[in-house]
Amino acid sequence: MKKKILSLIVCLVAACTYTLTAQTPQEESVEFNKKMVNAVSLEIPDLDVATVTLAMEKFMENNGLKKTGMKGFNAYLNQPFAKLSTQNLDMYTTVISKGKKKDAKTYVYFLLSKGNENFVSSQENASEIMNVKTLLLEFLQYSGQFALEQKIASVNDNIAQLEKEKSKIENNGKKIEKKKEKIEKEIKNNEEELKKKNEEISKAKTQLEQLKSQSKK
Repeated sequence: MKKKILSLIVCLVAACTYTLTAQTPQEESVEFNKKMVNAVSLEIPDLDVATVTLAMEKFMENNGLKKTGMKGFNAYLNQPFAKLSTQNLDMYTTVISKGKKKDAKTYVYFLLSKGNENFVSSQENASEIMNVKTLLLEFLQYSGQFALEQKIASVNDNIAQLEKEKSKIENNGKKIEKKKEKIEKEIKNNEEELKKKNEEISKAKTQLEQLKSQSKK
């Protein structure tokens, strides 16, 4: 059982090995509140939108940022983030899928504003945009590890459930074994009673024959 579990985890680790070197953050436009604004995007390979979204939420939380939900984005409003700037910032993140299902790729978008939805770009704020790109590369590494930990946790949960089901089967087996022992005892008692009764019948028949033979004399 332990060997099977170990093999499963080894296979899982192998399956979750990511090729990260080719990913480069790009500055591009994205729709926000019905207008196109500047953002930095990065492809996150081999992961789906739900996993990357959860990973980004946890990543930002680990960096001390508090989320505000809004349609299509997670907002982090008027908060300090030393990795990006010395000023308080408005930050928005979203994760989308591009392409057809079979060839779909997952992208994370990071929007940075100094207030009033005045989104920064490399033309006016090159250092902040560079910091965002560095941050997304950090997140790329984090997301791979996050996904692996999620899958390991899922396998552990599955193992725990299987162990629980196994224990239930074992307990049921013990109950069946007790029933079996009881039935076997009842069968043995029944066989003994049957043997005794057959002996009594045989004895009675012998007696009957003896009585019949006496009456003929």
